Amino acid sequence: MEQELTMEELIALINSQKGDFVIRVESGEEAVSDAKEE
Repeated sequence: MEQELTMEELIALINSQKGDFVIRVESGEEAVSDAKEE
């Protein structure tokens, strides 16, 4: 599923998560994948 998020939406999504989450941001040819543990 592809979904575009604004920075505010992305931050809200991160803040709403508890435990582990993975965020992937694709910008043109550049892809960034972050994994963070709370």
